[in-house]
Amino acid sequence: MQGNGRPRVTDTGAHQLTEHESPAPSQTAPRRSTHGYAEPVPTTERFADLVEAELADKPFAVVRVPGGFDVGFALADARWVSILAVNDVRDSITYNVRVNERAGKFSINDTLRRISWSAGVSGMVPRVGFSTSFQSGRVKYGRVIQLGLAPGGFEVSFSPEEERARITAIGQELGLKPGPSRSVLIGLWTAGGAIGLCILGAAIALTIQALLG
Repeated sequence: MQGNGRPRVTDTGAHQLTEHESPAPSQTAPRRSTHGYAEPVPTTERFADLVEAELADKPFAVVRVPGGFDVGFALADARWVSILAVNDVRDSITYNVRVNERAGKFSINDTLRRISWSAGVSGMVPRVGFSTSFQSGRVKYGRVIQLGLAPGGFEVSFSPEEERARITAIGQELGLKPGPSRSVLIGLWTAGGAIGLCILGAAIALTIQALLG
């Protein structure tokens, strides 16, 4: 307070504040709960945000789903659709990222579907098959997509397989541990069961042969 008993005035540039007033909250301030304290951003949300930032200039899009997010070709973006069509991309790869925040783990399931192209009013239109040529689990996508030329004449390319590795690295940077997806686990269980049945069948055959002399 000043000597005349009037509230002290502070010049903030656009608006003068008295000592009884507070500046407007920053747009970048942490989220506040109903109890007034800052709420931490969930790890899954941070994970998706970082991956989205990583893919800002690449033909992949991030779609948030319960328990995680999906990363796949941006087939709704005309800018990237034209590039995918020029590269004659026939397979659509999607990385299904699921996060278990309580266990501190995440998994990536690869889903591969066929793409067909047809002529539309404004150019080629992609159509993704949902019942044919479907693969799930760990699928190595070796295709490299040419995006164009950078200043200086350097060719710019995009590798989905490299982006998958980057997604894994981002998850680990957040303190999460990578683990097998549900599809991979089911495949392992199925393979283990088949091996077990083969061993059991061989043992039964040997037992019968011994009994028959």
